[in-house]
Formats: sequence, structure tokens, C-alpha cells
Amino acid sequence: MNSRDFWRPIFGLILLQPLTVIWCILFNISYVSNLGIFSIVCTIYLMPIYAWYERKCDSIEEEKPVGWPY
Repeated sequence: MNSRDFWRPIFGLILLQPLTVIWCILFNISYVSNLGIFSIVCTIYLMPIYAWYERKCDSIEEEKPVGWPY
């Protein structure tokens, strides 16, 4: 796992927090006791998944380029 695999879910976690807080306010949910802990667990869970995904995409691109041609 490289630093990109580590930092990507953390960066996503930080950027999703404003929406999460708004969700908690709208639905009267306690952020800390519900979504705060869940967000941290999901972030840790996603680190190895992103690592696998990046390696898989790299191997596919070596065989056949994918995405938009630049």
C-alpha cells in the first residue's frame, strides 16, 4: 500500500464531513455516536480496497488503455 492508497480515503472523509453534518442536523441524528465513528471505520476499511483497485486498474491499462484518450 502506498501513500496514495492511504491518503485518498482520508481526503474523501474530510471532504464529506460538511454533508454528513448537514444530514445529521436535518434528521436529528447524533453525529458522534452514529456517523462519526462509522466514517472512521469506513475510511480504514477502504484503504486496502483502494490499494487493490489502483493495482488492478494499472494492470488493465498496461494491457489496454481505458478511459478518455487525451
